Amino acid sequence: MRFARAVVEVDLSWPGWREVQEQECQSLLSLLKEMGVASADRTYLPGDAIYREGEFGDALYILISGVVKLFRPYSGTKEATLRLLRPWDIFGHLAFAGETTQRAYAEAVTECTITKVPKVFMERAIRQEPKVALKVMTLLELRLVQYEELVRCLLPRETEVRLANLLPILAHKFGVQEERGGSVTIDLRLTHQDLAAMVASTRESVTKVLNEMRNRDVIEVDAGRITLKDQQALTALSRP
Repeated sequence: MRFARAVVEVDLSWPGWREVQEQECQSLLSLLKEMGVASADRTYLPGDAIYREGEFGDALYILISGVVKLFRPYSGTKEATLRLLRPWDIFGHLAFAGETTQRAYAEAVTECTITKVPKVFMERAIRQEPKVALKVMTLLELRLVQYEELVRCLLPRETEVRLANLLPILAHKFGVQEERGGSVTIDLRLTHQDLAAMVASTRESVTKVLNEMRNRDVIEVDAGRITLKDQQALTALSRP
């Protein structure tokens, strides 16, 4: 399992980790297909529920295209966004010892194509082929590193510091390099409420911080898409 550990020690700011994750997912799907393991592909429209918190965790989900949001409700009408998923992310809670339930809601943000591999077939494949176990472990460790990165965003108390930590993570995951001056645009339409849900703050606080960042020419906001113009300034702000 040394290869899996070597993968997750890579800094997620290194763009190559995306290619590693995609290769591991495609390799896993190819192995399963060669073994005759059944899977199902399904397309979801924006706003469609993929699964709900508390449902039985009976499958491994692989996002092939689109964007998916994992979230949990709290305080009645509020929700906390746990992760935004891009193609070749895996998700869903799948316990191989005993039973488990989903710990969050999964919802399509854009039109999505998702491959679902039932738990019973995953267990059979892992028993029969060690390579399958290695691929699954590598992907689970990559997922763990991404969760840890997001948790780190919530450690500081100030909304400004949390946002300064979050925006580069979103840029690394969904960023498009601009031709001018090394700027990176997060290729998602994010409302201030969306960002507030990710940094456990209020919409009003997020709006205030974004306006301050924009006035200092650290970021640019156009039609809900955020462009990081001065990443050195963001790095300075990310230190509480």
